[in-house]
Amino acid sequence: MGAVKFQAQLQTFGFDMELDEARRVISIYREANWKINQLWRDAQGMIRYMVNGDSVQIGKSGVLEVLGLERGVLLPSGLMLRYDDLSGEQGDRGVEYSYKTRRGRTRIYGGKVIENVCQAIARCIIGEQMLQIAKKYRVVLTVHDSIVCCVKDDVLEEAQEYIEKCMRWTPHWADGLPINCESGTGKSYGDCE
Repeated sequence: MGAVKFQAQLQTFGFDMELDEARRVISIYREANWKINQLWRDAQGMIRYMVNGDSVQIGKSGVLEVLGLERGVLLPSGLMLRYDDLSGEQGDRGVEYSYKTRRGRTRIYGGKVIENVCQAIARCIIGEQMLQIAKKYRVVLTVHDSIVCCVKDDVLEEAQEYIEKCMRWTPHWADGLPINCESGTGKSYGDCE
């Protein structure tokens, strides 16, 4: 996020920061995390390629496939992250891109693409983890990056250990991705800690 959005975000937590200070903090973050900033810029360029119908590589080789003609990113699961009717229009700060959703047009930019890709990859990973867990235990609910299972009391510790092991596993295409988990147990979802 930029300085103005950062300043507004802080205000939601009851913290006021001058805009110049917000700009300084954002600048420090971006300098210290220049690889993230570079990835955002690469994704911005990727959008331009997709608008032109061209395919391009982004991220770790063999994980994502950017398909320009489809205006989408092919995920390791085979699912496609689509940006239907992707187009660009000249704005005050250069070309601004948007795509069509059920609620109308939505603005898209490099940082947002990376957020979408991260969430989609996380979904791919947790989906595969859930399939492994379901081989032994009944999965009853998922919430974002959580998996909820229903098990009998007499196998509770064994089940918890197995589920944690499954949730620390990564598919071959995500080797090296730091994945970890924590778990809790309870008689209801609200009791889990």
